[in-house]
Amino acid sequence: MSLELEREQAVQALCAHYAQDHLSTGELEARFDRVYKSTSQAQLVTVLEGLPSLARGSVAPAPMYHIAPGTGTLPSNEKRYLAVFSEVKKEGAWTPTPNIAAKAVFGSILLDLRDADLPPEGLMIDVDVIFGEATVLLPPGVGADVECSAIMGAVEDKAQRALPGAPVVRVRGGTVFGQITVKTKLPKPARLESWRKQLRGFLGSGSTEPGE
Repeated sequence: MSLELEREQAVQALCAHYAQDHLSTGELEARFDRVYKSTSQAQLVTVLEGLPSLARGSVAPAPMYHIAPGTGTLPSNEKRYLAVFSEVKKEGAWTPTPNIAAKAVFGSILLDLRDADLPPEGLMIDVDVIFGEATVLLPPGVGADVECSAIMGAVEDKAQRALPGAPVVRVRGGTVFGQITVKTKLPKPARLESWRKQLRGFLGSGSTEPGE
């Protein structure tokens, strides 16, 4: 098992201990800091020292995303965003990969897809939030399929229905003491005209305005 996967399991274990009142908020933050500074398995083991055993099922069996086996690099169709005690924003004109993994630990992540060049087959976004928040913004016409769980947190699906032919953004994952929000929002004013043309494309009209 890679060191990154062991870090994720340590984080999940610490969250379970916090939920069962084995740690104060300050102790949790201090141990989180030690997790992400650990450079070996031996150092990670010490992070859980002094804590009682957890009941079976208190910790998820595996983190939300994985290292590509054997290479330590990501597949070309996958991108990860990680916010630990920080904020990550992806917005403006960008081209998302078909698979995205987003993780926030005491932080926030914003994935703004309103100006993005979405692949026709849609996206799969795996979201893992621990004491933080993750927000996915969609332009009108693009739909979402949200299937997320919450433990002492919240999942809000405010996405509108997709137009026929439009890509669908699939959001999977969960949150512990955090929030996941998926909602539809109009593009920024500078983007409105190109968004209207994109809607025509979804509908298969292919029409243009006179003089275009």
